[in-house]
Amino acid sequence: MGLQTYLPIEILDYIQTHEPSEETPYGISQRELAKALGYHPCSMSRPLDQLVGDGLLTSRRGLVRDGRRKQLVYRLTSEGKAHLRRETREVPILSGELPPPPHPFLGRKDELDQLSELARSSTPITIVDGPPGMGKTALVSRHLRSAKRGRVPFWFTARAASSPRQFVSALSHALSYLGNPQLAYYAQLPRNPVAKEAADLAARALGAQTLLTVVDDTHAAGGDFRHFLTEFVTSMASRGPHHFYLVGQDAAALDTGSIPTHRLTVVGLDRAAAHELTDRRGGLSDRFESVYQSTLGSPLLLQLAVSNPEIQADAATLPEAVVRRLPLEEIRSVLPVALSNEPLPSTLVTQEFGLSETRLQDLLRMGILHSALEDRVEVLQVVRTALLSRAGPGEERAAHLDLARFYGRSHRPETLRERFLHLVEGEDWKAASHLLDEQQRVVLRLGYSETLWNSLRRLAAALPRGPTRVRVLVVEAALLRHHSDYSDAIQALRRAIAESEGDPRVTCEAHLAIVELHLRLGQLDLARQAFRSAEQIGPVSRRLQAFFLLSKARLDEGQGDSHSASRAYQLAFEQSRKARATDLALESIAAWSRLAELTGGPEVALRVIETALPDARQAGRMDIVFNLLQVRARAYTDTGRSDLAEDVLNVIRSEAEALGYLTQLTYTLSGLAAIAIERSHWPEAAGYAKQARALAERLGDDLVLGHTLAMQCSSEFRQVDQGGDPRLLEDAIAHGAQSIEVLSRLPPSDSLVLAHAYVSEVYLYRSMREEAISHYQTAIQLAERLRLGWLMERLTSELGSKLGSAPARAEESARLDASDTARAS
Repeated sequence: MGLQTYLPIEILDYIQTHEPSEETPYGISQRELAKALGYHPCSMSRPLDQLVGDGLLTSRRGLVRDGRRKQLVYRLTSEGKAHLRRETREVPILSGELPPPPHPFLGRKDELDQLSELARSSTPITIVDGPPGMGKTALVSRHLRSAKRGRVPFWFTARAASSPRQFVSALSHALSYLGNPQLAYYAQLPRNPVAKEAADLAARALGAQTLLTVVDDTHAAGGDFRHFLTEFVTSMASRGPHHFYLVGQDAAALDTGSIPTHRLTVVGLDRAAAHELTDRRGGLSDRFESVYQSTLGSPLLLQLAVSNPEIQADAATLPEAVVRRLPLEEIRSVLPVALSNEPLPSTLVTQEFGLSETRLQDLLRMGILHSALEDRVEVLQVVRTALLSRAGPGEERAAHLDLARFYGRSHRPETLRERFLHLVEGEDWKAASHLLDEQQRVVLRLGYSETLWNSLRRLAAALPRGPTRVRVLVVEAALLRHHSDYSDAIQALRRAIAESEGDPRVTCEAHLAIVELHLRLGQLDLARQAFRSAEQIGPVSRRLQAFFLLSKARLDEGQGDSHSASRAYQLAFEQSRKARATDLALESIAAWSRLAELTGGPEVALRVIETALPDARQAGRMDIVFNLLQVRARAYTDTGRSDLAEDVLNVIRSEAEALGYLTQLTYTLSGLAAIAIERSHWPEAAGYAKQARALAERLGDDLVLGHTLAMQCSSEFRQVDQGGDPRLLEDAIAHGAQSIEVLSRLPPSDSLVLAHAYVSEVYLYRSMREEAISHYQTAIQLAERLRLGWLMERLTSELGSKLGSAPARAEESARLDASDTARAS
């Protein structure tokens, strides 16, 4: 295994998190592991063989999701699970199991009774707040010893650098034993997690089980993570009897809206519990009353006072007075623990930070250090502040570099990112820029956080002018682009241009990246200016030739010239493949396939997709794979090959459901409903539409929700027309009205046109001619406004002609639903 011992552990960790249930035919292959972990497939062979030989993995030939032939697939053995648990005890994981309560746990009977009562109630959210040092974490941890029975526990400690993806990744680890890996795959998507999607996947993984979640130190969370957490908690709370404890210093850190919430503010121990606590540690004698009043009953301050009887200080100055008595060498040894974002192994403190085992126990007894799970130690906030005030800038930088070396033990994205952050804080600019250069994709994989952005800005400011600083600015722009902060991303790229000192490749590529950002902001004129600036330099490499074509295509599409855009996307794709610029090739093909059907017809689109699918699969971009397959299904529908379209959609449905691509799954169910309508399979169509509708509601996707409600309206109406339950007609009217209401909140679309058309048909069937004509005229006006000539012509010929004749029959109007609903979905 060589020196890089993290690779076998990474393999075991990935398989444990992503391992499917025994019932599924799919398994985890060597190629999937290589793509996910960022290695060449060949480099995985030796560690996999050794892990199998050591009895930690089993291998067999089986199906894989992204291949057509059987391959070797791997599963953990019981020995492998035990080995992984042992080996990760000292590997930083940035959230884990429930921390142990202090032993003995004294007092807090009233608070524990309140928490127990709330755990049995229907109130889903409990906010536990209070000043630092009052024992909030200890209280909740003690309560969970009984509350977790029959529930799935998950504990996450928020830090300034925490991101939504980090939270989702940690949750996927906690739920991995359920054998439902969709959430783990979702955490790897090349976009930021969406709270409602993550909640839906967590609910699917849990099934009938309930989640018991604690988010500690919510006051430390950044704005973006706090917003995600609020949406996730409120979404999960509406899906079942899940319970959440939000622990922090500020009750207002999270706005839970209308979800029922109870607030428990934790104050100091009562006099009896405080007396017992101090007596167990030696007693305060006649000083007890004054110390109790001064510390306000804070367990941490009482522990400090009884451990340092010679110090006379009030609550505000006691921690600083205790820390001031520690030798500077001990301050240096403990400082990394104070600066860490998680508890650290005690062996690390004694063996590498220079603190003796005896002195470690003394500091634990005093309350300077606190015990955490799995023989780890941490520093609580009150003492942390005192330690940091005692240390000088040099000691603080050295402690950050000690932490960077510790995080170098692991190759997980979380630890690589922490290592980078500590290298920046330690002002090791060379090592930080080198790590970023080698591991940019991994460092950015956990998504945006204010702390990471600040570190990138600080690194760029500290580096001398030159290529290294330019690369950091480009990484900063990539982080902001993924965060949809396009304006700041443009500013970062403009700084890169200024710092590049006229480097034609850097300048040209930055200008072309700015083109896309201006287009995303709807600033067409500024996008043209950026493109002209790039043109003044010209394509100085084969990659830039492809980038120029891609940018030209984006401009053409932004100007509404679909035909020119389609041709330019095709040329960009071909040039990108020649230049081996996989990222540009995938972006080009995703756009080209979307336009190819509109401009060149379905057969052209099918040829495009056939060419592009292997590249997308090989790059592991399943989001693009699904988009290509959806276009293929639509092209098959338009050419009358609905059987093939249904096969493609079922493939998407299977893979998207297994991998947690919920948006694609929603569109796929909508497409299956459209095909069922085309075949006049009305109950089946209503079933698919109902599933798509439920998923769209949970995800908050109003466009899909409105469209599927319209299809539900149409399929229910046609069931009645075929002799079905007449009561479905009222459902059809209700769903049609709801569809129009939802879609009217969005910009006008072909889905809204179809919704009015379907409602018009229902009213026509009921001989309510005035209402039918009103909806028909609205549909025509919208189609004309949107320049949907093909839809106007079909509405006029197939629905308009019936408004003066007998009620519409299902056989006569099925063609209206067929390709139109598929296209809109």
